[in-house]
Amino acid sequence: MKNSFLMTGLHGLIFGFVLSAAAQTPSRLVSDIDRRLGPRTTFQKPIAYDIADHTVLLEGAVFSGGTYLFDSVNSQGLVQDTEGWDGFYGGIVDLRIARKMGNALSYGIDGRTIFEGTGSSDFTFEDTRFDIYLRGRYGQISYGDFDDRNALLLSSRSALSGEATLFYDGFFNPPGGKAFRYRGRFSSFLVDAAVDDNGENYNIGFLYRSPTATKKDSWSLDYHGGDYLERYARNGVTAGYDIAYGSWDFKVAASWDQFDPYADFDSFDRISASFCASYKFQAFTWSAGLMLSETNGGDLETTYTAGIRYDMARGLSLNTGYFYIDSDSIGTDGNPIAAGNFSGMRSSISYRF
Repeated sequence: MKNSFLMTGLHGLIFGFVLSAAAQTPSRLVSDIDRRLGPRTTFQKPIAYDIADHTVLLEGAVFSGGTYLFDSVNSQGLVQDTEGWDGFYGGIVDLRIARKMGNALSYGIDGRTIFEGTGSSDFTFEDTRFDIYLRGRYGQISYGDFDDRNALLLSSRSALSGEATLFYDGFFNPPGGKAFRYRGRFSSFLVDAAVDDNGENYNIGFLYRSPTATKKDSWSLDYHGGDYLERYARNGVTAGYDIAYGSWDFKVAASWDQFDPYADFDSFDRISASFCASYKFQAFTWSAGLMLSETNGGDLETTYTAGIRYDMARGLSLNTGYFYIDSDSIGTDGNPIAAGNFSGMRSSISYRF
């Protein structure tokens, strides 16, 4: 009777969360926030409770800072397109509820809210996400949009620190719409496959990590396809490689995407490659990255960046970074795919709890 009452209550909580999140459309990568955060220390733990045989966990991060653009022809919404200094703030809050049963199965719900605002715009709840999952010996099945769909992809942007960013690296993975998803671990391999609930987008990713103790080698491969921008049928492959040795970390990635316009235009390709190096010394982490790409046989597109994160205290970090992008990226239909032409600097302070 007790278990039946708990399951009914959990189902009601899940249903309420689904209704509140149903109208949201995720548009922000969690990795945009992660690079501001230092690693958890031994004494830094999420807020956790045991309630009626369920583990309830609350964690997140908040940040605030400013952007200064040196030059901007077109920022495509990637940064606030205002002259001079412009402030920003934001954060991410995760609420997780889980229960492990006696038969080695566990179930739960993960909820996530991402919020942001700038000095020239109002505060907004950017994303509200959730996942309902069942986890067992052979992996996890879930429904929702809690995680980024490119979680296994070793893109160069995932090694950047501070406020450095490589715009569009990994950008063409499937959007964050709600999906049926399977994730599993097989020895040193991780598998992640998903298909949207409307069947329009799908992807499958693989990640391999070497089991060596001193030097870590990792490889990833991600295939993605479906609708893009409601203008193209899209297929693409992205591969990444990472090597970590001591305080150094190097990542290289390459991708190919083919776009077939729904309108009467020829299909076209976009290819890109990126490289990032990161070094940690005491409380400082330095990183720099470069991305080269080409769309529809056009001009070479360049993006480069550099950033620093200083971990001042448990969960508290100071971040700064420089970024530059020169990308026209026009398809056969005359519309931009990954356009932007601007440069600037950004600094912030972040706190992780």
